[in-house]
Amino acid sequence: MWRTVHDADNRVNLERSGQMAGLRAILLASAAIVLPLSVSMVLSTPLHAQSLTDSVKFQADPDARMLVEADQMVYDYDRERVSAVGNVQIYYGQYALQADKVTYDQASARLIAEGSVQITEPDGNVVTANHVDITDDFRTGFVRSLRVKTPENARFAAERAERKDDDITVFDKGVYTTCEPCRDNPNKSPVWQIKASRIIYNSKDKMVYYKAAKLEFLGIPLLYTPYFAHPDPSRKRKSGILTPSAGFDSKLGYHATVPYFWALSDSYDVTFSPTYYTKQGLLAETTWRQHLGTGIYSVKFSGINQQDPSAFAGTSGDQRLRGAVQTEGSFNLNKQWKFGWDVSVISDKRFLRDYGLIDRGKEDTLSTVYLTGQGERNHFDARANYYNIMTDSLSQSEQAIAHPVIDYSAYAKNPILGGEGRLKINSTSLTRDDETSATVGNIKRTYGLAGSYNRTSAEVSWKKKIVAVGGQVITPFTSLRGDFYWMPSKSGAPAALVDDSVAVRGMPTVGIDYRLPILVQTANTSHIIEPIAQVIVRPNEAKIGELPNDDSQSLIFDDSILFDPNKFSGYDRLEGGTRANIGFQYRMQLANGWSVNALAGQSIQIAGTNSFSKQDLTSTGLASGLDAKKSDYVARVGLNSGKGIQGIARGRFDSKSGKLKYAATEASGTYGRYSGSLGYSYTDKRPSAGINEIRQEITASAAVKLHKFWSLSGAARYDIANKGLVSSNIGLQYDDECFAVSLKYEHSRDIYSDIDAAQSIKFQFNLKSIGGADFKRDLN
Repeated sequence: MWRTVHDADNRVNLERSGQMAGLRAILLASAAIVLPLSVSMVLSTPLHAQSLTDSVKFQADPDARMLVEADQMVYDYDRERVSAVGNVQIYYGQYALQADKVTYDQASARLIAEGSVQITEPDGNVVTANHVDITDDFRTGFVRSLRVKTPENARFAAERAERKDDDITVFDKGVYTTCEPCRDNPNKSPVWQIKASRIIYNSKDKMVYYKAAKLEFLGIPLLYTPYFAHPDPSRKRKSGILTPSAGFDSKLGYHATVPYFWALSDSYDVTFSPTYYTKQGLLAETTWRQHLGTGIYSVKFSGINQQDPSAFAGTSGDQRLRGAVQTEGSFNLNKQWKFGWDVSVISDKRFLRDYGLIDRGKEDTLSTVYLTGQGERNHFDARANYYNIMTDSLSQSEQAIAHPVIDYSAYAKNPILGGEGRLKINSTSLTRDDETSATVGNIKRTYGLAGSYNRTSAEVSWKKKIVAVGGQVITPFTSLRGDFYWMPSKSGAPAALVDDSVAVRGMPTVGIDYRLPILVQTANTSHIIEPIAQVIVRPNEAKIGELPNDDSQSLIFDDSILFDPNKFSGYDRLEGGTRANIGFQYRMQLANGWSVNALAGQSIQIAGTNSFSKQDLTSTGLASGLDAKKSDYVARVGLNSGKGIQGIARGRFDSKSGKLKYAATEASGTYGRYSGSLGYSYTDKRPSAGINEIRQEITASAAVKLHKFWSLSGAARYDIANKGLVSSNIGLQYDDECFAVSLKYEHSRDIYSDIDAAQSIKFQFNLKSIGGADFKRDLN
């Protein structure tokens, strides 16, 4: 129930009777009763903002409804004013305005909000002020004691802000930062801030301009500039200087880079990154990027006319002109097909490494052109590959060029005899100028043949999973594989190769996989014990050592491949003969979240020729642990707390003596402020593979959060056999919401013959949303 009270000034007060604490009404409707013309014009204008200062720029939306909640509505007929007083909350669409008092003055056509004004906008901006005064056409106005916080964590403050038209707003005695105010002392200076006599914001081009600006760090002025500008933090693309960097290198001298980003349009841009080296001169670097709707591509040019080529004497870098062209792209042809490339053309092997344009530890870069397709039940991948060798110790002519490698895989749409059918096709075409070989234990190993070699492999397979009585899981499977080789160029090829240019190889396979999971439960623990037996029947592998082996040279026998029907990687080798794989799997789950998993087993050659015991061109399989009738034992144990701590250990043990042949362990975890990892690897002597000594290595990493924003981290890799560090680093970091700084030391030992052991120290800092810099010094 409402009652009306008239005072001496002919004001009309509408007060809430009873226990109602606030007034909620449609302000437009109530104002129309008293001031139908002026008030309706004001209140049909929504709170609308697109940027920092548009918070006082409203645009009309005739379809929106405005609701007002206040303790009191006051109408002043003599002054032609209407006011909402006390805990005012105005809701209009997705906008919200809070203030102690909001008044519309018809005579001056101004809207005034006073006392703890806060405006929340749909884009997340929160604007606070003591006083907002703006005209009813919202083209001009000013704000006192303004504070703005954006979703990007940018904060503006000013004693007074004035908007001169739709796009330009001027902050007098403004301050900009991305640092949060100190909770204990809000008046304390933030880590950094920019103060200016005037800040001009252009909401149309999203730029912030400063006049008479100074940068303060911890309240101390560090830099003064009469003019400064940067993009609005909400603008992700804007022409300007990017983060500069500097450093020192013994062969290059002191150097500095000041990148400049030029946004030519919304779809393409150019980045210039000139670097001057005191010993070598100017390195020019330009990157072009363009988005074409269905994809994006880039082209990067870099080059230098070296002042002192002799600094690289004895290497491929000892030349005057050096450079590279690098390009990459990716395009979606439609929903299923994608085309792309990543190609580099380089003047010499070491250019990119010497100038730090790639990781200096890399020994090659891959240039590739690809076409991929992905359907619901099939996949296609075709790519041509070229390896750019980045170290003088390797020969480019010994590297294969793939032109191309094609993979296709498809699953049958409908079940076949109740099981799953699959088709796999691989076609590989390689060319290599020179043979790649080495003599190990008086046996020549040919890792790559000179000439052109082509292979096409096709395999059809089928399997069906059957759950039988007692929970038995029986999976019969079968496959038929065929390989076709065409080798038109065999000049200088080993005598072991077949004499004909064409070779054909086939392999039918039939097998069965049997598992019996046994569940045991106690009050707080569940256990699953699962014996596994697998029998595979097939003929002997044909033409061992008579065909090239490019993609099946890697073989590490451990638990991960124990139950694979073909334990060779790639397609050039395939396992033959009748073989049994036996073992068990164990899983335990505790009520407190901890879990344990384990697997152990052995592979046994039952009949036929053991493919792993036969010499091929690369001696793959010899001394692998699979070359005897009974293989070595393999095992794995894993542990997981369910709360960030986990570990795994796997190993291979001699089938007769139980001697450790191979081991790899790794543990990692996080506990409170601490995190870390520890790893260990062991490889026994393997003379047939050229490993004449035991190899052992330890890796470790750790990090500790010293404070809310401070952290210390480090990592190391130690070669036990050679008693030396392979690599190590340690770093100290500070990172809060507005500022980041780090200092890091790195050390790496000689890995390849032409890569020097390196030590460096790197310093980085970043004023978030403004930019930063980094400095790196070579300590050699």
